[in-house]
Amino acid sequence: MQKTALVTGGNSGIGYATAKLLKEKNYAVTICGRDAARVAQAASELGVTGVVADMGNSEDVQKLAALFEGKPLNVLVNNAAIARFMPLSNCTRADFDEFFNINVRGPLDLIKGVLASLEKTCGSITNVSSAVVNNGLANGSLYAGTKGAIESMTKSLAMEFAPIGVRINAVAPGAIDTPIIHKFGLDEDIIRARKAKMEASIPLRRYGSADEVAAVIVAQLESTYTTGAIWRVDGGVDAC
Repeated sequence: MQKTALVTGGNSGIGYATAKLLKEKNYAVTICGRDAARVAQAASELGVTGVVADMGNSEDVQKLAALFEGKPLNVLVNNAAIARFMPLSNCTRADFDEFFNINVRGPLDLIKGVLASLEKTCGSITNVSSAVVNNGLANGSLYAGTKGAIESMTKSLAMEFAPIGVRINAVAPGAIDTPIIHKFGLDEDIIRARKAKMEASIPLRRYGSADEVAAVIVAQLESTYTTGAIWRVDGGVDAC
């Protein structure tokens, strides 16, 4: 029987690259995202099933999980997240709620919703965290806080799910060259200057690619004696 995979935020960046690699490995892949046009385009390019769902909307998450009700699911990749950077003085309660609803509550609710399907296959979950959990980032307290929650949640759920044979791990990418950097409205010259400064601080002296992170995610999914692990994909930054 063909294995199945669900990748949230699969319409771009790391999610797209992961869905592509899983498709190449003959998984039946479902991706989701908030933008209907982008989801449709990505699904067409990849030859996968596309679903419009906002991870910050509880009803959307429930409908997404319902697609697998009573069916086996081998892989869940919780990749969808928002990333905005602002000083604490500018953070509002609405910002806090949006970050934690999308980046923490949504993934947790989705795991809960598809757990029975994953149990049918002794399946595997990968949560996408971030290098900012272990390396402070000015103006990134909300984003870092959500990713720290994801890592702690991953370790505890690994202990909870082990008796039913479901594994859960996380990957923590560092500086990855994805379209998200262009969403901040910065001039291209500023983006290039910031990237050059960042690369100088990375031991491997370059940004990573979405394909490189996807390769680690799939390796983690296939590493059948691994659970509760956080694999850092950051060019050596965490070792500094």
